[in-house]
Amino acid sequence: MKKLISVLVLAIILVGCGSKVQSDEGELVIVNTDSSSYDYVRPLETSYIRFEHNGKDYMEIGQGLVDISKEYFSTSDYDLKEGAYLTDFANDYQPLIKYRESKDNPFGLNPVSDVSVRINATKDVKGPIFVNDIHEINFVRKKNHEELGGVSLALVLNQMIYDEETKQYYTADDDVLYDFATEIAAPKLESYLRKKPELSNVPIVIAVYVTDSSNDSIPGRYIASAQYENRQGKFTRIHHKWEIFSTERGRKADGAIDEQIASMKRSVNAWLPEDVGIVGYGEFKNEQIVQMKISVNVQSKTYTEVEALSRYLGELTMNFDSSIPVKVEVKSIDKTLAVIVRPANSSKVEIIMM
Repeated sequence: MKKLISVLVLAIILVGCGSKVQSDEGELVIVNTDSSSYDYVRPLETSYIRFEHNGKDYMEIGQGLVDISKEYFSTSDYDLKEGAYLTDFANDYQPLIKYRESKDNPFGLNPVSDVSVRINATKDVKGPIFVNDIHEINFVRKKNHEELGGVSLALVLNQMIYDEETKQYYTADDDVLYDFATEIAAPKLESYLRKKPELSNVPIVIAVYVTDSSNDSIPGRYIASAQYENRQGKFTRIHHKWEIFSTERGRKADGAIDEQIASMKRSVNAWLPEDVGIVGYGEFKNEQIVQMKISVNVQSKTYTEVEALSRYLGELTMNFDSSIPVKVEVKSIDKTLAVIVRPANSSKVEIIMM
């Protein structure tokens, strides 16, 4: 029975995502009916390294890396696979991330322990740990899955840097992180990857992501990306951020969105006898909002109350700009009760009761 339920759930997920499964000479290909998205090659090649991606932003890092890769690897020419070239913890991941640069470990991405680095206008830190993770995805030719078309990697940096001498954390400036990543860490990572025969001549995309451990409310952000071809890569800055609504900072970022979240709060709290907590999280790229996530927290409710609230929230999501996707999660304490999804450019809302 459990197996049957799992199969049914998988089928529902695939249908809900607008996908279908095709068999291609023994390989399964999950075909996305949205031409702007990649088709996925199955089975997934999992590795131990996934257990290292335990930070709060691992989903945002992965989604963002896929989106950035579309600038370099066309969805019409390439299919997406799980990363397969930095899967050896002892021989790849550990020397790059866990161990510093040293005489015995020249490809360590973090500085040697006895070198002081100016991380902001007033603070020097000896041996700062900038790099805390690497995420990898691979691209194969749509017409030949045996041909590797390229590799994309997210180089994940810490915004908060720990000082071993003072036993405190300090904020690194974005310019410091950008310069370190684009001038030191990324070129070193690319050189390391080129030593692998399979990667000696394929395009390699490296994107730089900054995570802020001092702020659990919103994810981090991408700040740069480059494609390396013929051992050359030129980085461009990425203007990416998340904002919380409704707040003073949110009003400055996008006054219309901030008022829509405030209006949603007023409408829901006027409709229900108890206060309902509503917080909006907007993702911005190049100062334009690209998606909204809304968290709705309620006190103990009956199923009927939650369903009625969810339907009402679904109606309210139609007030947001139709060009952006909106996702609403209704929760009570830590339990998800319902999820409401309004895709971009759609007049329909999907409500999933948990």
